[in-house]
Amino acid sequence: MIFSVKNCKITVSFLFFAVLALFLIEDRSGSALPVFSAAALHESGHLGALRCFGAGLSEIRFTPFGIDMVKSGGTKRSYGKDALISLAGPAANLAAVPLCLAFPCGTAQKFLLANCVFAGFNLLPVEPLDGGQALYSLLCMKLPENRAAGVVSVISFAVLTPLAALCFVALFRSPWNISLLVVSGYLMLLLLLKRERYD
Repeated sequence: MIFSVKNCKITVSFLFFAVLALFLIEDRSGSALPVFSAAALHESGHLGALRCFGAGLSEIRFTPFGIDMVKSGGTKRSYGKDALISLAGPAANLAAVPLCLAFPCGTAQKFLLANCVFAGFNLLPVEPLDGGQALYSLLCMKLPENRAAGVVSVISFAVLTPLAALCFVALFRSPWNISLLVVSGYLMLLLLLKRERYD
C-alpha cells in the first residue's frame, strides 16, 4: 500500500501487517501495548529531532522489521546533526525508563523492558540500526564518506558474526525462540547486499 501525506510517500508492506497480526494473535502475556508504545516513542524521538533541525522526510516505509524513515535531500545537515537524529530514537526510549521505575506495576515494567530492548538493540554499531548510522555520521566528520562506510561495514560484521553465532547456539536450547536469529540474519543480509544509504 502506497500513499502520500504532505509530499511524504508512505509505503506499507503487506508483510508488516502480517507480522503485526501474528504478534497480536500470539501475544498471551499482554506485551503488545507496551511494545507498540515503546516503538511509537522511539519513532517520535526521530521525528522530533528531524523537526528540531528543520529536516524533512521524503518517505516512510513500514517493513516487517520496523519503520524506515528516508530523510529528504533538500535540506543541508551537518554530520553532527545526522548523528543526533539517529540517536534521538534510543534517547527517547531511555528517557522513559525513570518514568517506568516510578510506577512499579506490571504494565509499566513491560514498558520498561520494551524501552530498554529498543534502546539497546538500536544502539548496536550495526547498519542500518541507529547506532550504525550515528557511527557513520561521526566518522564522516574525520574520514571520507567511502572510508567511513567501509569502517562501519567492518564493525557491523564484527558485531553481527558473534551475535548470530550466539543466537544459533541459543536456538538449540530453545527451538521455538528464533526471533533474534532471524533479526541477525536480516541485518547480515542487508550488509551483504550493500543496501543504499538514505540521505
